[in-house]
Amino acid sequence: MIYTSIEELENHIESFITDLRDDEIAASSLQVYRSNINQFINYLKDHNKDSFDKSTYQDYRDYMKNDKKYEITTINKYIVILNKYFSYLKRDDLKIKQLRYQRKHYIENVPTVTDYKRILRAAKKRDIVAYYFILIASYTGMRVSAITEITIESLKESKHNDDYIKIYSKGKYNEVPLPAWLRRELLNYAKEKGIKTGYLFPSPRIEGRPMTRKTMWKKVHKATGQARVDLSKGHPHAFRHLLGKELTGHVDNDSLVVADILGHESTKTTEQYQQKSKKEISKILNEFRFK
Repeated sequence: MIYTSIEELENHIESFITDLRDDEIAASSLQVYRSNINQFINYLKDHNKDSFDKSTYQDYRDYMKNDKKYEITTINKYIVILNKYFSYLKRDDLKIKQLRYQRKHYIENVPTVTDYKRILRAAKKRDIVAYYFILIASYTGMRVSAITEITIESLKESKHNDDYIKIYSKGKYNEVPLPAWLRRELLNYAKEKGIKTGYLFPSPRIEGRPMTRKTMWKKVHKATGQARVDLSKGHPHAFRHLLGKELTGHVDNDSLVVADILGHESTKTTEQYQQKSKKEISKILNEFRFK
C-alpha cells in the first residue's frame, strides 16, 4: 500500500486550481474545489494522520455519511472532486467509488403555486429586490449565478433578439428566453431605482459588482419565512423547479420544450418534472379503488 502525505496534498492545490482555471472552470466552482480538498486535509489533521491511503479515504466517505450526516448526493460531489485531484497527482490508485442510492421517484421541496404566490406577495411588500429576483427565477428558470449577471444593457438588447437575453455565466454565454412583459417590468424597476447601466442587482457594498448569490439566498429565505411557507421550499432553485413542473404539464409533457427553456443538455434531467411530489402520490393512491 502506497501512502500519500498531507504535505503533498497541500503543495499541489494551487497548481491544480490553476489548471482548472485554464480550462475555464467558473470562479465559484474553483472555490468549491479548493474548499472540498481543504476539508479533507482538515479531516486528516483532526484525526492525527500525517499520511493516508485508499482505506483512509474510504473512512472519510463513511465519516461524511455517518458522522456529518451529509446527503449521498453531497458526498458523491466531494468524491468526484477528490478523485479528480488524485488523478491530477497521478494517484489513480487512491480513487474510490461513489455511494450508490436508489433514485427517488418523487420530487421534494418544491413550492406549490399557492406557496409561490404567498412568497411573491410577501417579497413585494417587504423586499422589492427579492420580488423581482423570484419573478425572474420563476418565469425564466435562470439559476442564481445567471440572474446576478443580468445587466441593463442585456435587458435592452433582448428586445431585438426575439426576447432572448444573453447571459455570461459559468465561463460561457447563454441565451435564455425572457418574456417581453417581464423585460418591461424590470426596466421600469431599474428606472425607478435610478439604475441606468450595469448590473440590474448591483452590490450595495462594492461598486461595479453584482449582488452576491449568498445575499440573494438570504433574501428569498427571509421572504419565505414572512409568507409562513415551509423554509425548505425557500431556496432560489425551488422556483426553477416549480417552473419546470408547471411547464411540463402546460406543454403536455414535451420534455424537449422544457429542456430548451431550462437549458438542460439532456432530457433525462427534464424528466424529473414529470414526477409527482410525495403528497401528490399519496393523494392519488388514497383516492384509488379497483372498479
